[in-house]
Amino acid sequence: MQSASPQTGRQHEEPFAFQFSVFLANRIGQLRDLLATLAEKNVELYGICVVEASDWAVIRMVCSDPNRARALLAAHGLSFTENEVLLTELPGPAALSEICTHLVGAELNINFAYPLSIRSHGNPVMVLHTDDHVLAVHLLTRHGFTLLGAEDLADPT
Repeated sequence: MQSASPQTGRQHEEPFAFQFSVFLANRIGQLRDLLATLAEKNVELYGICVVEASDWAVIRMVCSDPNRARALLAAHGLSFTENEVLLTELPGPAALSEICTHLVGAELNINFAYPLSIRSHGNPVMVLHTDDHVLAVHLLTRHGFTLLGAEDLADPT
């Protein structure tokens, strides 16, 4: 069986986007300051997930312009990491369940997931981080799921 080549919604190779994990002290106003910094430089926040503990918080986020976001985070002395994540369209109410079924069948874990605030082709978009992105891309594209890449975020439709 021939599998589809992994492509983004715009038919480009390597359907990955960048997620930043920003480490903040768990104090009032820290998240607001981070978001204001991004907004001041016109970096749109497409998705956010806050993981909070008593002394710290990790803010996972996908932004419209990863290069500008990276530069802003560094310029403001914020501690952060970045990694590749998958962005997949959810074309129907059972799509996430189907994605999980395909990943479980390949013994892949979803380490974390959260929705984006944008839509693609009218469909919701979900951020996924798996054990093996390359295998996940091949599985999902072979089963007809559309994955988005960083270039797709530049002009979401």
